[in-house]
Amino acid sequence: MKTKLLLLLALTFGLALQAQTYQLTLVQNSGYNYSVAAVPDFNSTAPHPYINDQNFTIIIPDGVTLSNVTGGYSVPVFTTLPAPYTADDAIPFNLVQDVVLPAHTAGTPIVLTTFDVDGSPTSGSITLLDNSSSLAMAAPSIFNSFFIGTLSGNLVDTATDNYAGQTGTTTYNFATLGTVENELTGYSIFPNPAKDVVTIKGLENNLKSVEIYSISGQKVMTAVNNLETVNISTLQSGVYFVKLSTEEASTTIKLIKE
Repeated sequence: MKTKLLLLLALTFGLALQAQTYQLTLVQNSGYNYSVAAVPDFNSTAPHPYINDQNFTIIIPDGVTLSNVTGGYSVPVFTTLPAPYTADDAIPFNLVQDVVLPAHTAGTPIVLTTFDVDGSPTSGSITLLDNSSSLAMAAPSIFNSFFIGTLSGNLVDTATDNYAGQTGTTTYNFATLGTVENELTGYSIFPNPAKDVVTIKGLENNLKSVEIYSISGQKVMTAVNNLETVNISTLQSGVYFVKLSTEEASTTIKLIKE
């Protein structure tokens, strides 16, 4: 019995180590300013996970450029791509310096880089390329995403690829950004922080919908009826953004879910 228990503990510990992975997500901060973030599936305190190599690729329309790139990445531009990317450019972000990630909590995004899309394009889209795409599979050494770090985060273990795929929103359409929205005023939500239900004030202005987004940009809830109160009890604790919209305007309010 003792031997079986030890084997079970060893297997459980091994699986726990293997579960230390990150998914990547594309986050729209505001307008044409974006970030790529890593979303861990585990909690970490010092010593922090050590990353010695990292790569991901952004796809944008031909002629569109990026600027103000942070995070210590080289960002070469590939302008000649095979179908179905012939109208696009590819920009692989490759980490050129070793980094130590900060302490983090499972499910909370860690911003890796932030950048601006130049020229305010009104057509096409920006996409965080997935490894299952034909472009990544055709040239994985250039366009693949990977996240090389120590397995346990103790700066001693052999480095391994901790990349586990994508999460949240990975494509944003520029056509939507090209439409200027009027700012909606006169609305508020309470309580904030909230636990189960939030109440919306200002409904005399003909509110049409309520959309709730996670901090990584993923839409997690939409309400179009009975907008006086919105039940958020199914949401996990954390920070969210609530978008209130009428036919003519919208506003976004930060919400903390307890």
